[in-house]
Amino acid sequence: MSSPDDVSLQLGQLEASVALQQCPEALEDLEVICRSKPQECGIATKEDPPAPAAILASPEEDTQGLKVSSSGKEVPGSLFRLSRGGEDVKHGVSGGAEQDLEEVEQEAEGEKREHGQVEPLLPHLAAWGLGAMPDMKPSSSRQEQCPVEAMEEASAKSSRPRQPALGDLLSLSDLECSLCLRLFLEPVTTPCGHTFCKECLERCLDHRPSCPLCKQSLSEYLKVGKYNPTVLLEEIISTTFPSQLAERKRMHQAEMAELSNLTKNVPIFVCTMAFPGILCPLHIFEPRYRLMIRRCQETGTKMFGMCIHEPGKRFADYGCMLEIQRVEFLADGRSLVSTVGQRRFRVLRRGHRDGYNTADIEYLEDEKVEGEELVELQHLQEATYQLAQRFCEQADAAFRQTVMQRGALPEKEEDAQASADGPAWCWWLISILPFDPSYQLRLFSTTSLKSRLSQLKHILTALLESRDFGRRHSDLNPGGGV
Repeated sequence: MSSPDDVSLQLGQLEASVALQQCPEALEDLEVICRSKPQECGIATKEDPPAPAAILASPEEDTQGLKVSSSGKEVPGSLFRLSRGGEDVKHGVSGGAEQDLEEVEQEAEGEKREHGQVEPLLPHLAAWGLGAMPDMKPSSSRQEQCPVEAMEEASAKSSRPRQPALGDLLSLSDLECSLCLRLFLEPVTTPCGHTFCKECLERCLDHRPSCPLCKQSLSEYLKVGKYNPTVLLEEIISTTFPSQLAERKRMHQAEMAELSNLTKNVPIFVCTMAFPGILCPLHIFEPRYRLMIRRCQETGTKMFGMCIHEPGKRFADYGCMLEIQRVEFLADGRSLVSTVGQRRFRVLRRGHRDGYNTADIEYLEDEKVEGEELVELQHLQEATYQLAQRFCEQADAAFRQTVMQRGALPEKEEDAQASADGPAWCWWLISILPFDPSYQLRLFSTTSLKSRLSQLKHILTALLESRDFGRRHSDLNPGGGV
């Protein structure tokens, strides 16, 4: 049996817990008190007067509490009510009311001997509107947040001014590249802290290895050769301006589709003669051609045209498409590009784009022959190929070194007309013979395989018949004489 001092202490602790808004602890203390006073503690429900709802009221609402009537006095801040013989007698505690506390203790002690159980408190407290608390079970922890306090915090948060959304703080101009004045696409941030579109930065670095804004050197950055996108900025753009970003990407894809066309506005490298199936190594250092090579790789075609210079026309009327096989970037932005010739073409219209030449083109094909003409063509190929083999075997050391750079003589195809451009060994031979470029271009542009083989046979025969071939081969007349 608990002594009156124990009950008094428990009541004092209960009142202190309520004052400190430690609701789980207050509920635990209240449960202990009610269990020590069986049948004397009744529970108010929603049908009762609204005053009991102030049991766990905040300090500001403490004046609306229940009133104690055991001593005939009204005492604010009451915690529970006692019942005796069907009559409700309200009891409460307030600071300094010792007499009331003693009366409550005596009455509770007497009733405890007659009754055994107390009606559970928690379901009724939940019925008063406190059921939203996450855990109404008594807890020994003194650090759990009071439900009333949680509700007050929620109310305070709802009354705070709404935080502005990210879209309210940013405008489209805040996310524009300072070089192209368009929305960032694949934004890249330099070591100096400035951000540009990846393509815009690459084009600037083609001309000068420094930041376009602050002019800080980016030589080491360029040497790495890898530009990582600024992921956070990409996410901000996609979240804040999704429709504008979609439109920006659509425009970029349209540009890439235009650059991927291999008959319209084909990029033209004006340099040397190139031939189908023959390797053509290049050293790229001019900014315009750096851009051209990069675009060929980005579009996925990896193709561009090669033409020789022709006065008055910027470049010749005929050229060869080259396919990029490998690119090796140097620390200063230059590159070594390995290419191989593909198809011959004729220029229909010349153009210009971002510093380099372009052209509308049509591809060339050798004329096909049948019947006796085909048999004659096969014999002509066999005879010319044998002369080419003898020429390679009898060449001097200097010429053999040139041959080694081009690779060995390709194998002869069984069908001379298998390729639209004719046998590969034929182009290999034209590329190593000391012809004037204009004569090479004449052989290159012809669409008659028989005519091309006939001219090569005549030239090889003249070279092999010459006694001083090793000394005089560089003086070969483009017309075929020695």
